[in-house]
Amino acid sequence: MSQTQTTKIYSEPPIKINRTLYGVLLATLASVFWGSMGVCVQYIFENTNTQPQALSSLRLLLSGTVLVILNLFLSRRPLLAVLSSLKGTAGIALSGLELLGAHLTFFIAIYYSNAGTAAIFLATTPLLAGIYLFLRGKKRFTAKEGLCCALAFFGVLLIVSKGDFSTFQFNWMAVFWGMISAVFASIYSIQPKPLIDRWGVVPVASWGMMAAGIAGLFLANPIVTAEGLDAKAWLALSYIVLAGTVAAFWLYLACLKYISPVTAGLVVCLEPTSAYVFGIMFMNLKLGWIECVGIAMVISQVFILSIRSKERS
Repeated sequence: MSQTQTTKIYSEPPIKINRTLYGVLLATLASVFWGSMGVCVQYIFENTNTQPQALSSLRLLLSGTVLVILNLFLSRRPLLAVLSSLKGTAGIALSGLELLGAHLTFFIAIYYSNAGTAAIFLATTPLLAGIYLFLRGKKRFTAKEGLCCALAFFGVLLIVSKGDFSTFQFNWMAVFWGMISAVFASIYSIQPKPLIDRWGVVPVASWGMMAAGIAGLFLANPIVTAEGLDAKAWLALSYIVLAGTVAAFWLYLACLKYISPVTAGLVVCLEPTSAYVFGIMFMNLKLGWIECVGIAMVISQVFILSIRSKERS
């Protein structure tokens, strides 16, 4: 089942609107959900005693369960087909471990910094994936990618240092775990590709998230985690699962029916921006102009990489 086939479950725009504009709106909403999800994660960390491994495990288990149940009704045959072979099941298990690593380290980065800073590291994922393919000898490293390396490095440097290089008192834990999360995300963007080409992105991603949640049971007891949440934290967790994971996932898939993956990837760059905006609105986050320059530098490298992709396509 190809990616084109998976998007057939989506209907035409509910109102008369330009199809490209509709796709951009869907991708924008997905990125806003992802960005605001990070702020909800930050809220739980700051207002409860929940640890990153506990929250990431509970989030993945609940989200994976919801996605699998939804797809049992919407696309049962391809969902079950991916588990029909040992190779497919093993690939799902591996992707689940990679997904757990990506989400856990992303949550740890939020724990030590904030949602916007953690999300900005993920904007380096396409660049890291390109470097990995270069090291494997599967692609050339271009001058544009070299420029992107410089933009990403100095952009992150400005964000974490706030422009003060006199003492180099960075939040090293946030930097370390943010980069590790980007590495895991880049690996996850490459490893499941053969599975996705054969069975489609929906079954692979749904089972992968479920596998990640099951693996997360070895890190934290979800019952103990749930008992430590108050009513507001449960509301935030519900948003994380339903809007920040399930709805964002489906919106992103839906947008691919109307716009190209390159265009969708550019729009999704709004995720760290929306995370910073929601952080300013609800978490009393303050940004200086130096940090804004750093954010612009990191996001710009994604645009430069996409121009290269367009030229090759």
